Amino acid sequence: MKRLETFLVAAGLGLFVFVATKIGWGTILHQLRTVWVALPILVGLSVVRLLLQTQSWKIALQEEGIAVGFAELIGIRLASQSIGYLSVLGPAISEPMKIKLLGSNWKQSTTATVVDSGVYWFSSALIGIVGCVAAAVVLAHGNYSKTLFAIASIFVIGAALLLRKKPLLSSLVGLLTTRAPNWLKKGADLEQQIRTFRERYPAALHAMMYMDVACQALLIAEAALIIFSAKLPVHILTVLGIEAAVRITKMTTGWIPARVGADEGGSAAAFVAFGFSPAAGLLLALARRSRDLLWCALGLGWLAWKSHQIRKERLLAEECSACRS
Repeated sequence: MKRLETFLVAAGLGLFVFVATKIGWGTILHQLRTVWVALPILVGLSVVRLLLQTQSWKIALQEEGIAVGFAELIGIRLASQSIGYLSVLGPAISEPMKIKLLGSNWKQSTTATVVDSGVYWFSSALIGIVGCVAAAVVLAHGNYSKTLFAIASIFVIGAALLLRKKPLLSSLVGLLTTRAPNWLKKGADLEQQIRTFRERYPAALHAMMYMDVACQALLIAEAALIIFSAKLPVHILTVLGIEAAVRITKMTTGWIPARVGADEGGSAAAFVAFGFSPAAGLLLALARRSRDLLWCALGLGWLAWKSHQIRKERLLAEECSACRS
């Protein structure tokens, strides 16, 4: 796995150098000096988004009877996202890690965590669909209709699967009847809990949805901020279209550690498609990468501190046990 990650990082860095060379290092440095002042604002927007996401997760956990401090939830979120961001597994490792770090009832933690992630992905898919429509309007005379239709179809299918009421695994268990393994039955039961969350706690789900839509608006604001800082015209339809293109890049390259090179190449290509300089697209990717690496440092730092605290508590418990004996 380490060799594969090393290869992917090297390939990503190679792609980044190729894109930067094509654009011109001088142009990039000039643009970086132009938008550097916008980086603190971008981090500020990200902090607000982090708080909203954490509050949404906290609401889901509370409905499932799990009480965790807000600060600890922020640490868990940052730590798990950092591991997923820096590895080839992405959400496949970050989501289970959230559940493990919670240390509460496994079934309830999983239900709340998956519901929270599902609501966020659903809101992201909705913005993706809107972005494809916006791109179709802006690029009406281009040759992107088939590509936009394919991207919009992916978002629509994803949203439909998330919105589906009938559990998928229950149908599979019904087909297998007595031959269904126990792990599949447990999975079907868990999926049933997840998909009925909106019926059991409609007010909580609505509040989570509002928060996640606000998070999507903040992501769009990030793109608009970089475009404005690069002294390019800011049009809402163009910003929505660029954001949709950037999201599909993230979805398809999440297996690359830190998406090195992929984010830069995809963002530059998206900006070119909308008639902007590719340097501006590269700047958006670099600004967001700076933010993500900052979160990784904080998340990994919290994880190291938490591990140290757990070891201290364990040693203290062992000493107390030895004293009593």
